[in-house]
Amino acid sequence: MLANEPTKIFLSHKGSDKELVVRFKKVLDELGFETWLDDDAMPAGTELERGLLEGFRDSCAAVFFVTASFRDEGFLSTEINYAIREKRAKGDKFAIITLQFAEGSLRPNIPDLLQTYVWKTPETELDALYEIVRAVPVICLGIEWRDVGPSVSREYVSVFTNPELSEEACTILKQAATSDGTILYLRTFGGQFIQAGSESLIPNDEPRTIARWTAGLDDLVRHGYIKHVSGSMFEVTLDTRP
Repeated sequence: MLANEPTKIFLSHKGSDKELVVRFKKVLDELGFETWLDDDAMPAGTELERGLLEGFRDSCAAVFFVTASFRDEGFLSTEINYAIREKRAKGDKFAIITLQFAEGSLRPNIPDLLQTYVWKTPETELDALYEIVRAVPVICLGIEWRDVGPSVSREYVSVFTNPELSEEACTILKQAATSDGTILYLRTFGGQFIQAGSESLIPNDEPRTIARWTAGLDDLVRHGYIKHVSGSMFEVTLDTRP
């Protein structure tokens, strides 16, 4: 990717959904992505139309948070038009990501202009985050040490760009990487247990649940994110990449 190519993620939403969108912004920023959100990106006095246009020019993706409050009107209509224009101009280097947030059995309408692009209806915010990360045309590469006072934690940012890993695998690795880097897998008469740091991760003793979590552990070994140390102990590795 050329250094001057836009890499920001434009977050489009209704003002009443600001709290929801800010949560996504915080996580995406923490993962190493750049996000564009009106409050932060446009200082007081900025002409709104010009500010929005520049925001899209600096972006490689637009995420539309379609909730019951979302209406294809006003500045939201403008943002949809700008996004489609950027998609036509940048092609595969710009993604239009539409997330439909249902309330019970009710699903808000997708604006007509966005219906020509695939949209997702995530069941949870974590599912929605996964859809964003796998849809944007940029990835965060590299693993770094982060100072957290007297100790350090390992954070595998790039694992979230690997579509082959399950939610359970990502949860195991994230928990281990942000604690002491170790994972315990125990099989006892009382059941099977996966513990990362001080957190016990298998939520119940249903066979399907256990199978998903143990499969996640196997996937991490297979991809080289963790290695078997001894007995029931596994350890996060730093010398491998996805």
